[in-house]
Amino acid sequence: MAAGSGSGSSMRSGGRPGLSPGSDRGDPETDRVAALVELARGGDAEAFGLLYDRYVGQVYRYIYHRTGSHPLAEDLTSETFVRALRAIPAFHWQGKDVGAWFVTIARNLVIDHVKSSRFRLEVPTDDLLAHDSPDAHGPEDTVVAAVSHRELQQAIAGAMRRLSPEQQECLTLRFLNGMSIAETALVLGKNPNAVKQLQLRAVRALARHLPQERAR
Repeated sequence: MAAGSGSGSSMRSGGRPGLSPGSDRGDPETDRVAALVELARGGDAEAFGLLYDRYVGQVYRYIYHRTGSHPLAEDLTSETFVRALRAIPAFHWQGKDVGAWFVTIARNLVIDHVKSSRFRLEVPTDDLLAHDSPDAHGPEDTVVAAVSHRELQQAIAGAMRRLSPEQQECLTLRFLNGMSIAETALVLGKNPNAVKQLQLRAVRALARHLPQERAR
């Protein structure tokens, strides 16, 4: 893996202190990731490679769903891990999953790319999946029930473009990347309650922008 520039992440080292690797003991996978991070911080290339294998798909999906371009997603995914490799010796835990840190680096790369070009962010919706809700009562339940139907993808794509960039990103992280409220909060630099409110507003706005005959 080639060397690159600094992390470019709002969660870079030197930021506010976070959780230590041992602060959430009890989950074997969490403990395994914590151990890999500690080894990678000490310069263990194999440990970093295992972290790469675990999170590369998540990072790629995030970038693709923000850009709509497979070649660009491949390039920015590579750059994300190059920057992470350089930054990880001084990495401090900000939450339960280092994946949020990788996605934050990716997010900043996407933002930098948009600022330096005429590129417009897209939100592909071909796999905007959610669980069907047979007891749909509110507008958010209506959307969750609707998004799994392929024939609605075009309508959803149009509705997503009418949301604010922050609302689009929240839905991308939560429903396309499957990130938790806590992980999404880390990426967006918000507290979990603020993310919950943002998600609620975003889903309700999405419901309003969907054609009524399709949202039922």
